[in-house]
Amino acid sequence: MKQQRNRTSRLVLSIAAIAGSAGILMCFLKNDREHPDTYSDTETPVVIGQPIAESTEKTAGYEEPLYDETEKSDTSASITEETFSIQETTRLQHLPAGEFAAAGRLADGWVHSLFFASPVDDTVSARINGRSYTENPNIRLSDLSYLKMLYYGFDGNTYIGEMIVNKKIESKVLEIFQTLYENEYPIEQMVLIDTYDADDTLSMEQNNTSAFNYRTIAGSSRLSNHSYGMAIDLNPKYNPYVKTASDGSIVCQPESGREYADRTKEFAGKIDETDLAYRLFTEAGFTWGGSWNSVKDYQHFEMADEG
Repeated sequence: MKQQRNRTSRLVLSIAAIAGSAGILMCFLKNDREHPDTYSDTETPVVIGQPIAESTEKTAGYEEPLYDETEKSDTSASITEETFSIQETTRLQHLPAGEFAAAGRLADGWVHSLFFASPVDDTVSARINGRSYTENPNIRLSDLSYLKMLYYGFDGNTYIGEMIVNKKIESKVLEIFQTLYENEYPIEQMVLIDTYDADDTLSMEQNNTSAFNYRTIAGSSRLSNHSYGMAIDLNPKYNPYVKTASDGSIVCQPESGREYADRTKEFAGKIDETDLAYRLFTEAGFTWGGSWNSVKDYQHFEMADEG
């Protein structure tokens, strides 16, 4: 009787085991039908000890980000650079003339905003009244423009320059001097002649490039074109005023420029008909004093005031 019960128990357990296995198989088949992509006959098996290759397929609902982290980083850097550029440009615009601006030459993208004109305001007026400007019937302060510009020094660095010219030629002058700067054309100095108490000789001795100065032509009662802001003297020491006197002697102004009166010599800053400054000024409609017959004013460029 006891043996019969044991056989019955073993039979029940065997049936239960078979039923359990069948249930598992049915669940597996059901899952395979509902999710046919879960397994594939062609799926590469995973080999223990080898790395699992990352899938390059996008899952459902995946969207590309609007920008990646690299792009975000580049954008931030660009904004920072732009902010710095604006701040540095503003700083340079407010530096006084004659100040060192930068080692070497500034990048072209910075240059245009550093060549600009403005009216002769109270600050500039206070500097020139009683010096290069006096009340007169020929020219008013409102006819003039104050220019701020860069210039490329003989030492290879960038400096802040200033000049007063007639409004009629301000745009041409700005364009000329910007082109000179971009081509690293050397200029010794560029401050208002009032820095030298409007003394033309002192200004020339310092090789100062300047324009407006209400004065007569030396040895004459006739007004110079500088009086109207229509003339510019460029690097006057290296490009002096030269005249042969009646006794055959050579008059040279400034006197310190006498060694540069011989125009057969070659030296930096020399203006002749092959020079960039000569070409730019004459193409813009200026006359060069170096082409005059009775005297040679190599520093001088002027434009006739046609009213």
